[in-house]
Amino acid sequence: MRHVIALIVSAFVLSACVTTPEEPELPVFTLTGTGIDPTISRLSIDFGRAQVGVIDTVTRLLRAGPVEVTTVAECGAGPMTIARWDGGLSLNFVDEDFRGWVSSDPTLPIDGGFIPGQARTEMPQVSFQVTTLGNEFNIGPVSGLLDETESAILLMWSGATCFFR
Repeated sequence: MRHVIALIVSAFVLSACVTTPEEPELPVFTLTGTGIDPTISRLSIDFGRAQVGVIDTVTRLLRAGPVEVTTVAECGAGPMTIARWDGGLSLNFVDEDFRGWVSSDPTLPIDGGFIPGQARTEMPQVSFQVTTLGNEFNIGPVSGLLDETESAILLMWSGATCFFR
């Protein structure tokens, strides 16, 4: 009887030593051609939403506020307010409405299977166009730019931006 109890106790102790692999942490949201899709909700933060609400919501999702909110007077779409977060996310607003995003943040996926920093060889098939910005690509309403070596995605964007070509 003592041997049976010892075996049961040993099995219990050993089972406590077994670790289960941790599931990868989900991104807080995915950037899309029409705005932002939070992971925790079916609701989207679409272009056209009010600046204050968008900044507040993204701040809650990222658990950090923007490091800078500035207005650039001369953009193609008119004066643009840009909210920038650490990591490389910028949200663009025209007349206090959410109009676009730009991201170089490798922790935020982009709809279509893209992520900044992703190797060109790992990207879904796209066609490239050389512009004054560099080697650009797009898939639907989402555009991107390769780094100087043309080996990885430098940044991606959708909607209104303040790029000059």
